[in-house]
Amino acid sequence: MKLAGKFKGTVAAVVLGLSSGLATTATAEITATDAYEVMTRMQKFGFIASMEADSDGDPKIVSRVSDTKFRVYFYGCENNDNCSSLHFRAGYDLANGITASKMNEWNREKRFAKAYIDDEGDPFLEMDVNLDFEGVGDENFEDSLDWWRLLVEDFEEFIDW
Repeated sequence: MKLAGKFKGTVAAVVLGLSSGLATTATAEITATDAYEVMTRMQKFGFIASMEADSDGDPKIVSRVSDTKFRVYFYGCENNDNCSSLHFRAGYDLANGITASKMNEWNREKRFAKAYIDDEGDPFLEMDVNLDFEGVGDENFEDSLDWWRLLVEDFEEFIDW
């Protein structure tokens, strides 16, 4: 009997510890449902950003990393609002374009962002950020912004921009 009582106490302590751990988990603060909040968080991180709309009327943020203009598109939107994910995109107009082999090299070596060539042979860099359901916490979103900044800088060096 005493062993069963100790076991019950141990189970109760484990359950209490797990539930208190869950209670202290940070709740997500950033979702794509509020485009202006996403833009504000980008500005707080140090990006210059302004709000526009894409050709479908969905939100679009125009921003910069150093001298490079990029856009943040919102996807999974309902009536141009309440979106679920972000898509970062930067394009580069190169005098002589770039080869598919060079883009394949980038895509083979890097995570988080993909590169491709448009019809004119110019490279583009893209990164998706899923903010669906509960979204992400502030630190995670800032980390995504920092990843984008680093990837843009690396990509520009890679394409000799």
